[in-house]
Amino acid sequence: MSRLLTLGSLVAAFLAVWLNALQMELPKAYRSAVQLLPLWALVSFGLYSLSVIGWSLAHFPSCPEAAEILQGEMKEAQRELCARGILGADEFKRREEIKKESTCRT
Repeated sequence: MSRLLTLGSLVAAFLAVWLNALQMELPKAYRSAVQLLPLWALVSFGLYSLSVIGWSLAHFPSCPEAAEILQGEMKEAQRELCARGILGADEFKRREEIKKESTCRT
C-alpha cells in the first residue's frame, strides 16, 4: 500500500506542476515540450517497468526441491491421462525415454 501512496503522490505532484506549466506564458517551443511531458513520463515508466521485470526474470532464484515435486506431479498426471485413455501408453513410454535421454546428456 505504501508504494501505491508514493506513486499516487508523485503523480499528483507531477500533474500539479504540469498543469501550472501549461497555464504559464511560455515560448512556443517550450510549450510544445511541456505538452509532451505526460507522454514522456508514461514511456519512461513503461521502460523502467520492463527493465525491472527483465532483471527479475534474469535473476530468478531456482528451487531444485520445487522442480522435483513439479516433475513428480507431471509424471502422475501423465499416468492418470494414460489410465483414462487420453494419452496412449506408447506415447507415455516414448516421453519417458526422451526424458531419460535428455538427463543422460547433461
